Parts: sequence; C-alpha cells; structure tokens
Amino acid sequence: MVSKVTLALAVLVAAGTAGLAGAHGRDNHQHEGGRDPVVFSFATVGDNRQDLKSPDPTALLAVDPNTGEGGPSLTGTLLPQDKEYLQNSLAWTTLQSGIQSQNPNLLFFNGDMIFGYGRPTLPDDWAATGQPNSWKTAQTVSPDAFFEYVQYAYWRGVVSPLFNTGTYVVPVPGNHETQCSSTAAPYSATSPNPNCDTTATGNKTGKTAYVENENAYRANMSDLVSDLVTNIRFSKVAGFAALNVSGMTPTTAPLASANNGAITSSQAELSYSFDIQATNRLLLHFVVINTDPAGADSTAPTDWLAADLKTAKGRGADKIFVFGHKPAFTYNYAAASGGTIAAAGLDANPNINLRDAFWAVITKYNATYFCGHEHIPNVQKFADPTKTSKSGAYQVIVGSGGSPFDDKLIGTCPSCTEPVTTNPYDRYYAWALVQVHKSGNVTLNLYGFSDDFGPTEKLRKYSVDSLQ
Repeated sequence: MVSKVTLALAVLVAAGTAGLAGAHGRDNHQHEGGRDPVVFSFATVGDNRQDLKSPDPTALLAVDPNTGEGGPSLTGTLLPQDKEYLQNSLAWTTLQSGIQSQNPNLLFFNGDMIFGYGRPTLPDDWAATGQPNSWKTAQTVSPDAFFEYVQYAYWRGVVSPLFNTGTYVVPVPGNHETQCSSTAAPYSATSPNPNCDTTATGNKTGKTAYVENENAYRANMSDLVSDLVTNIRFSKVAGFAALNVSGMTPTTAPLASANNGAITSSQAELSYSFDIQATNRLLLHFVVINTDPAGADSTAPTDWLAADLKTAKGRGADKIFVFGHKPAFTYNYAAASGGTIAAAGLDANPNINLRDAFWAVITKYNATYFCGHEHIPNVQKFADPTKTSKSGAYQVIVGSGGSPFDDKLIGTCPSCTEPVTTNPYDRYYAWALVQVHKSGNVTLNLYGFSDDFGPTEKLRKYSVDSLQ
C-alpha cells in the first residue's frame, strides 16, 4: 500500500475571477495586504458506496469467526455492516470527521451514496404520496425498492451528525442512484436483472437511467433539496439563506432539447440551482446537475445550464460552482505508467458534441465543475473544445469517498502492495474544501489520507493567477 502520506492539493484563485468557494468566517487566509477572512466555505466529495463484486483489497478485514472482530487483511472480507449496507464505513467516517473539523457551511455529496443499480418499482397506489394509502395493499413492492431504500436510510443516518455541527448536506444524483444495471450484484451477465431492459434502450453498457430510480432518489433526498425553498433547516444549519432557487418543478428543471439530450422524465429536484449572498458584494451561485437522466444517460443539461447561468450573471453572481456526478473529461490515471483508461464520464457518450457544448458553457461563465464517478482525486484545467471561449476551466474530481479505488493494486494479494499508476496521490480517500475570502479570492484544498489510513495532512499546494 502507499506510504502514510496524505493528500492536500490547493488551488488559489486570484481576486475578481470566478470558480472555486468556504467556513462560517472561522478560518483566515494570510494574504498580501493583511488578513483576508473566509466568509463562506463548502466541502465536496462523492462515491462512498461499497461493491460486493470488487471491493478494494485494502478495505478487507481478517475477521475472527468467534468474535466478529479483526484487523486489515488483503485476503480478508468486508466489514459485516459494509457488506449489509454496501458502504465503506471506516473510510467515510474518517472523511466525515475531517470535514466536520473544518466546519464548512455546506457539503455537496457528488453522487453514488448508495450501491443501488436496481429498479425500485413501487405499487401504483404509492405513486402519489410515496407511501401506501393502505398497508393492506395487494400490490407487490419490488425487491430492488427494499434493497435501495435501506441503503438510503443508512446513508442518511451516517451523514446526519454534519447537520448538528453546522454543515448542510446538499445531494447530487449519481449513476448508482438513477441507473439500473443488468449485471450488478447479485445479478450477472448470465443471470441479468430482468427489470433492466437495456436492450430496448440500446445501452450497451448494461446501465440505464429510469424514472423509478429518479423517483426513489427524490423520495429519499427531496426534503434536503426542497428545504432550499423553505429555508427552515437550511438557513439555520448553513448560516445563510438559499436565494433564487430554481429547478424545483418540472417546468423550471431541464427538459429535452438539442444539448440537454432526450430526457424523458421530470428532472425536478434532480438538477437545480440557488444563490448565497456571502457578503454585500459577493453573490455565489451553485448548480447541481443530473448527469444520468432517464432517456439521456451520460449527458449534462447544457441548454438549461446556459440559461440558468446567464440569469445568475444578470443578478450579479460573482462565483459559479457546478456539481455533477460524471466528469466531463475522464482522468487517465494510468497514463503515468504507460496505460490508457477508457472514457467513463460525459466523454463516454457517443455524441461527444454534447460534452463539448457543456464544457463551452462552463468556460464561458468561468465556472468550476466538481464531480465524482472516478474513485480518485484529481484537479485539472481544460480548454473549451469548441474554441468559443479562450479561457479554460477547472474540473475537480473527488470521487474518493470510500468506493473501491480506480487504480488497481499490482499482482495477486497479499503481494499486491503498489498501485498500477506511478502517481502516489491517486490512491487516497480525499475531499475538497473550498473557501471564499472577503476579498473575493477563492482557495481550493484537497485533504485526505492514504489507503493504509495514515494521518490527514497537506501534501502540496498549487497557485493559479487566474481562471481566465
């Protein structure tokens, strides 16, 4: 395993530029001309679900059959609760403790909080309210619904302490929430999930987004999203009111269009946006997007986003932050060792023009895009593929919340003690902390710890003069 070093990557964005945000004004950043206090902060990370088929070897335990206790072992088994609820409990609770110690106003969780991948169909008489009109209904609830609702409940319980310490959790839908996989455990290629008719949709990956999955996500997460409108919990926990909220209804959320993709379901509360007035002069704009909507897998709602950002700019938004699950540009972590990683993000869509149009909007409005999906931390700046804008924009991948690492250990365990890549920072459980300073400066730091759970430390810091 990698050495006990911890990841911290910092990006400093100069005043007057858009992009990266941070902590109830409780932290200060030493900066030229005197102290520059933080006026708002947020953390972001995604992907803490476990995988029965391919758990990372470093998450296994040698469990004593008599006591149920044991220590790390590359040839062991999953912690019983992780096997039951499909979470990486140790990694996530360690991450969560680190985030709580920094006390950000918000935590954007970038998807894949559950394993999901079923098709959680509910009886017709549950559809209107999300719960039965009569517990004596003769209709049958699908096993996938039980499977997923239990995982949602477990995840909600795990993150609940964040609300008590002043951090509001903002959910972002991931593909494990919105898609059904025909071959995911307990199914396989020879015994596929009969609920996932991927052939009918032409989806060759065996993973397809369905409205039932989106409804299950809303049933378990909509209270967190809808509270942006009421501000009953949000303002008390975060310390700021959410303003100019959009995307809460079918008509204000993304619809099918040329660059949104052929969306076939309501995207209300799946793609949405809101403002935070950090100071009298600093208006922050946040956008959450669903990158696997029903009918348009591996797409971003680009036309909707363009209209939303134009309106936000018209209100005077200074900094723009966009959160989705799938990256626009797949991080080729194996390149350092001469390998190649297949496209797994929005660039996996056969129509690459959809990805390019999305990134053109990100660069035009000088936004920063935070995502997960790849179980790895990475920060890169990408140019506008359409060359419409001369500036580039940052993509921040933090899909490192506990799911099996994307870069694999070499050899057969227990001799597999090194990653495939030669980049020592790829095998880290990590999160991002973004801080907006009174001056308008914005800092981004990645914090984390190696797969042998070494201490959380800053490793290195990068500075950027401007996002333009």
